[in-house]
Amino acid sequence: MASQAKLSRIALNKILVATDFAPESEYALQCAIGLARRNQSTLTLTHVLPNETITAVGDTWPIVNDIVRDNAQKSMATLEEFEEIKTLPHEAVIASGDTGDTIVRTLVDKHADLVVMGTHGRGGVSKLILGSAAEKVIRHAPCPVLTVGPHVRFVSPDRFNHIFYATDFSSGSAGAFTYALSLAEEDQADLTLLHVIESKPASETEMMEWKQGDRERLSRMIPADNDLAYKPEIEVEIGIPEVEIVRLADARSADLIVMGSHGGGAVSTHLPWTTLHHVLQHAHCPVLTVRGQ
Repeated sequence: MASQAKLSRIALNKILVATDFAPESEYALQCAIGLARRNQSTLTLTHVLPNETITAVGDTWPIVNDIVRDNAQKSMATLEEFEEIKTLPHEAVIASGDTGDTIVRTLVDKHADLVVMGTHGRGGVSKLILGSAAEKVIRHAPCPVLTVGPHVRFVSPDRFNHIFYATDFSSGSAGAFTYALSLAEEDQADLTLLHVIESKPASETEMMEWKQGDRERLSRMIPADNDLAYKPEIEVEIGIPEVEIVRLADARSADLIVMGSHGGGAVSTHLPWTTLHHVLQHAHCPVLTVRGQ
């Protein structure tokens, strides 16, 4: 049972944003800038040179490597000239290596409190988040991961109006609720708590019992002395978790989906990795993933 004790406010003193300089990653950058501005955070702009650049063979590889790095440095310098970034304490990091490993290592080195990554491409996701790179960051990042997917509508980076928390009641999702509640309190936002039952009940009576029990369990997670502006909405559905999460978050015009993840093991509060991948790729708002201890 979740504790009724007052939850501590989260701290976002250092925010890292991973960028590939593509125009589609602008939403991720704007989200990171907005969060950094409102939390008075230090912003670290990070770009990882692709592995294929540093492993090119033949006499031309040093030249190719130098050209790619030079172009990255020019693109980073352009970002740093943005007026919104110039007004923030920030630094730029260009590193080489495996994308996922390098991002995680940089997060550790910078003691980051949050990493923001953009995804793009209607038919798939960019190299920043696809496959092993995404799994490495989400499984091993020492801080929460905010991903901005290809179907994200514009959201104000200055506040969240509706926060949508999805849980399967696992230990990996407990930390995620701390973030969902804290952000909802800070922005005086609407808060929805959702649990999706994957098993099919044997009868209508059993379904009603399951739903009632889970509603009560979700309600007990909310501290009595919370600072929310509105009473949280409790939702229990039966179906496929990733489908219901995206559908209900979209129906409520959520500005942020918050989910837990399991470090080092299976990813996402709702297993397996393909579930989280579906949410990241199809959600119409950013997704905050908080790794369990």
